[in-house]
Amino acid sequence: MANRFFRYENDWASIRLVDSFVKENKAGTGNGEASLYLGSKYDPDIFAFFGIPDFDAHCIILRDDILDYMESVKWEYISHRFSYRNEVSLRTWQRNVDEIKSLPEELDFNLTRKRQHDKNGRVYAQELSYKRAGGLTFSTSPKAYTYNLIRTIAIPEVSFLMLTRTPDESEFYAKLYYDPENEKIWQI
Repeated sequence: MANRFFRYENDWASIRLVDSFVKENKAGTGNGEASLYLGSKYDPDIFAFFGIPDFDAHCIILRDDILDYMESVKWEYISHRFSYRNEVSLRTWQRNVDEIKSLPEELDFNLTRKRQHDKNGRVYAQELSYKRAGGLTFSTSPKAYTYNLIRTIAIPEVSFLMLTRTPDESEFYAKLYYDPENEKIWQI
């Protein structure tokens, strides 16, 4: 999967969180684009998974799963696999964990397809209520806040967002996971 951004099997999909999507823990030349790159419009897996080309997927993510992810990446915050542009430290890890612990048990966001007519045929998705303006709070913008949280805590290229269809297929369970063995060779 090292060269694929989106992988679909049966009722789940895995999306690699690339450097351009990550907001704080940037290690490459990406600019922190708010949209999540899924792949090419010629990849049939993307639309087979979401069901339609103009998808709007409601995703549920659990606070405890996010805390499990943070525990799995703790060593990365300490040892630094990559040369990060911003501070990536045990202090920032602890700040993120404390923030996550204060959140409700269940969080949600939507992944809505953007740029349907991208000239290069790329497929992007984003939480449409997310804006780059600072000061997001969970109480005023819960979906945008959750989407921003994922962008803030993710370690690029070795973190993934897994989506699994709910039994009634009306929404998706989301889960962050860390796979340090799936590292892309970086030329930074």
